[in-house]
Amino acid sequence: MISAGHGVYFHHGYRDWRAQRDPSNGVVEDEITPLLAAELSELMTSRSKAAVLRARATDEGTHEGSTQAWWKLGARYSLQRDIPDAADIWNSLPESTHALRERDEDIRSRPLYANRENVGTLVHLHTNASDSSAATGARAFIAPGRQDDRSLASSILCYMKELITSQSLYTGYFVPAEPGEANHGENRLAQMPSVIVETAFHTNPDDALALQDPNFRVAAMKGVEKGYRLWREGKGCEPLKIDPIQTIRVAAGQSRVVDLAFAGFPQYPVVIETKNLGCPPGWKCTDGAVTLPDAYTKPAQITLRCENAGSAPIFWNTRMVDDDGVKSPPVRHIVQCVRGSGMDVSQAVYEDDEGAATARRLP
Repeated sequence: MISAGHGVYFHHGYRDWRAQRDPSNGVVEDEITPLLAAELSELMTSRSKAAVLRARATDEGTHEGSTQAWWKLGARYSLQRDIPDAADIWNSLPESTHALRERDEDIRSRPLYANRENVGTLVHLHTNASDSSAATGARAFIAPGRQDDRSLASSILCYMKELITSQSLYTGYFVPAEPGEANHGENRLAQMPSVIVETAFHTNPDDALALQDPNFRVAAMKGVEKGYRLWREGKGCEPLKIDPIQTIRVAAGQSRVVDLAFAGFPQYPVVIETKNLGCPPGWKCTDGAVTLPDAYTKPAQITLRCENAGSAPIFWNTRMVDDDGVKSPPVRHIVQCVRGSGMDVSQAVYEDDEGAATARRLP
């Protein structure tokens, strides 16, 4: 179940309908979280193959009492419409006289509805706020002492960092490794692993701009989905990384096949990029790229070849780039060509069957 945070509610003190969060830097949290939820819902369906429930309504029709679009309202009201016989979910504080009672019921309605539907996992999507406009980055919160919730939240944070920082505008975006613990009703009342994901601080001008950037929102929600999927599969936090590539010494006319080992869980297809770092004088060095179409293309093999006479080290950087734009840190490595006899042309080739990169000395 995906719960877009907050939404319009009826305030019994002011006797009006209002958003639960005030505008800040051009962002209203109640209205940005449904965009995050829509993106995450599609990803959960297509990538995680999960059946998804949404806590808040998604339709454009008008709620008669408030004259607001249904999608802007808190979950309490769509649940009242859709399951009118379940007042214990949407009217869970019937004796309250507090002016904010419908806001509080809205918060409670989400885990209570999840419990009723026996969902496996509950993810609440929010934006964050602080008295300091300098506060920045993503956060996650869980109920105290719940280990399954902690492992899920840690996985979500791990892959949010991987996906968000793969975007050129957000390479330094702060995402902590571990969630915080807090006594939020959204998590406390849930009978399944439940995590509050605070995507960014709407009180920070730069974060607020990020929240209005579709590329940022997509990357953040790809991270949430990936974190959930790998947690469900029992896999840990393993950002994409290529293992070191040892120096290869190859004689003229000979070649060697080397497996490219890596850690992580990339989105296929994956491109292996090889770029030259140092080309000896008089040699021509050509960059290249190789595509791995799917996870079943194993191992990723590279053929190292030196043709004709000549001796020189060739320096390369190799990295992997997945279909979401996640990049492994580049690995520096060397191909050492050993001089042959009776030849006046030397060639070192770094390639797989398609040809990844070439360095050759011109005749």
